[in-house]
Amino acid sequence: MSSAYGAIARPLSAGSLGSVLPRHATLRQQPTDQQNSQTSQNQATLLAISKAPSPTATSFTLSASTHATLVNAMHKVFNTEVERGDTYPQEFPLDEEQFANYFLGGDAFVLIKGDYKDAGDVESKGNAEEWDKDLLGFFYVKPNFPGRCSHICNGGFMVNPRHRGLGLGGIMGKAFLKVVPLIGYKASMFNLVFESNVASIKLWRRLGFKEIGRVPNAGRLRGQGELGGDAKEGYVDAIQFYWDFESMPVPAEYDA
Repeated sequence: MSSAYGAIARPLSAGSLGSVLPRHATLRQQPTDQQNSQTSQNQATLLAISKAPSPTATSFTLSASTHATLVNAMHKVFNTEVERGDTYPQEFPLDEEQFANYFLGGDAFVLIKGDYKDAGDVESKGNAEEWDKDLLGFFYVKPNFPGRCSHICNGGFMVNPRHRGLGLGGIMGKAFLKVVPLIGYKASMFNLVFESNVASIKLWRRLGFKEIGRVPNAGRLRGQGELGGDAKEGYVDAIQFYWDFESMPVPAEYDA
């Protein structure tokens, strides 16, 4: 899988993702949802999504080729965030191949609206726009360093802006902590959580991640200064968060 160090192999699996996937969650209710609290519209399912078709189909993995329009919707959400210029380090939108290599190059997971018991129950849709109401968020897991340090992973998270306010960050953050050890990683490190991203910082602190460092002036972000131009770019520090799975047990309440 691709990284700043080139292609890095994922660790040997330490367990089966099938023991925690599909993973189900109840969405935080909005005032307009009170009458529908028992419907599938308030349920979400986390599944793995694979860039290449698996030789053996699983009950928890979607194929990017079968659900190409879902990947297109993920791509669109990601590029919209990149164009905002205030959370991810990429300066320009990624094309289809670049996005697939970046977000689907390791282990990737997608959170979709509905209560699915099997990946095969997720119907394909005709285009990316049809996915917008059901695509809630997604994240990747891949090595942060090469070789002798490849037991430490990195994660990247994305919430569909249409569905903010439903507690999606917490749902995906807890799921991340459950799947990472099964993939085989011993620790996780988030390199660049910009201090201007208040919601993300609050989330990782609330979930129990350790703050292990700060990178001064790590990002040249939009809306943060007076460097010139309409974007009012400025330099922002980044906080680094860490989880050591061997010394920091995942709380039992994160199981659901």
